[in-house]
Amino acid sequence: MAYVALYRKYRPKNFDDVIGQKITVEILRNSIINNKISHAYLFNGPRGTGKTSVAKIFSRSVNCSNIKNGSACGTCESCKKIQENDVDIIEIDAASNNGVEEIREIRSKVKLLPTVAKYKVYIIDEVHMLSTGAFNALLKTLEEPPAHVIFILATTEIHKIPLTILSRCQRFDFNKVNSEEMFAKLKQICECEKKNLSDNIIRLIVSLSDGGCRDAINLLDQVLSLSIDNITEDEIYNIQGILSEDKIIDFLKTILQNDVVAGMKFLNDFVNSGKNLNNIVEQLLVLLHNVAIAKSVDDFFQSDRQKKYLSVDLNLENIKVLTNILIELENQMNKSTNQRNLFEIYYIYMSNVVNDCKNNKNNTVNVVESDEKKIKNKSKCETVTKDENVKHDFDLLKKIRINNVLATANKEELIKINRDYERITDFIANKVYNNIAALLLSGKVVAASSEYLLFSFDDKSLVQVFLFNMEKIEKFLSEIYNNDYKVMSIDSSEWADIKNKFIINKKNRIIYELIPELNISKGQNKNNTKFKDITNNIFGNEIENIN
Repeated sequence: MAYVALYRKYRPKNFDDVIGQKITVEILRNSIINNKISHAYLFNGPRGTGKTSVAKIFSRSVNCSNIKNGSACGTCESCKKIQENDVDIIEIDAASNNGVEEIREIRSKVKLLPTVAKYKVYIIDEVHMLSTGAFNALLKTLEEPPAHVIFILATTEIHKIPLTILSRCQRFDFNKVNSEEMFAKLKQICECEKKNLSDNIIRLIVSLSDGGCRDAINLLDQVLSLSIDNITEDEIYNIQGILSEDKIIDFLKTILQNDVVAGMKFLNDFVNSGKNLNNIVEQLLVLLHNVAIAKSVDDFFQSDRQKKYLSVDLNLENIKVLTNILIELENQMNKSTNQRNLFEIYYIYMSNVVNDCKNNKNNTVNVVESDEKKIKNKSKCETVTKDENVKHDFDLLKKIRINNVLATANKEELIKINRDYERITDFIANKVYNNIAALLLSGKVVAASSEYLLFSFDDKSLVQVFLFNMEKIEKFLSEIYNNDYKVMSIDSSEWADIKNKFIINKKNRIIYELIPELNISKGQNKNNTKFKDITNNIFGNEIENIN
């Protein structure tokens, strides 16, 4: 006989077997006993919490002629007929049958009487995947259903269900299964399978399943398949493709200690072992959450875990900063085709941010110092409000460099730059330029001349990282291309606007003239009439309004 997965083998057969959904089971059981059957039910909750299993149990129970404590007896004539031929219990996967035609087919068949059972039951799984037209088609049937039809809709995303559908169903929310019930269930399965597994390993499986019974049993199935007598926690983590809590703490400490070499080696080993970087981001977020709680609430965790979290050298402000960066990284990784490079850039950025905060007493840092002004004691861990003149000077430099690269743009130069761009990958392992190389590989050169290079990034946060490291980037590029380029970066949407303006200006014969960069901070260019005329033609009067 073919092997049957454990989650199928130990799927609940009656209401007594269902764990973690006491209130839902009690209401459904009593509705059957008291013959108060609704025409439509909506089961909502996380995956693997028993929605489909309960729907099947309910379907068999409402058709049983000899109900035992609200569940099907399994021996009466009705139960036997359903077991032999369950044509009256129809399961539909809305993820692959989500069109209007599929729902219209249901509508055409609901009027037909059940073949062998008392009720014809339609179980529509992942109902939130139905199209708008399909929902509209289903609505009419839910409004005026035949007496012999019951609909059970199941979803993990209740917010996607139209209110018109919700209002016509009895809603039941399925909760994540609590740890003790899950532990008892897994322990029972081990005993039935005649397998010996330590309580610590079972509790780890429970913890990793995050309240999903099916996930827990699936992981248990994999663990029991290992040909190892004494299974360790590391084997469990490897199966899941994640790191142990101790290892994720060690990785976080490489960020806090600014040990980029150790961090990059750690990431390299993780990726080479075939694991997903998204898992590290999720684990770091969970760890930061636990550290924040441990530092705020005494003895919230067990003593060994509490001590472990308190050993992480982070205050709540730093935790908030890192959490925001990780959330942004998580969003960007979902869009990126090169997750590793993106992760490495953010890793270095996090390390710099945290250590800048730690290395400056009172979280202060000199932002800029020149002959005319000194701006001190500005927080780099919080929002920094720079002197307006400094901000305007930088905005001015940005506009001048964009103007100058467009004024001198050379197609052959751009081709040459892009042809040799892959040489940057040689510096990924370089201790001095690894972060710069990873950053540049996440963007591209969109305009080039013999003196200027303009870079574009899809992620706006990478534009800021670029701007913070412009001098180092220019030095790096001089080694790659043996030429002293001046650089600037913009995001891709900004580049699209500039490119369109450039094309329009060319058609209108507006000439781009080179603008000198000398003494920008002293304001000499701001009062230059020729400078104003050129920039107004190209960028409008924005620069003229800079004070």
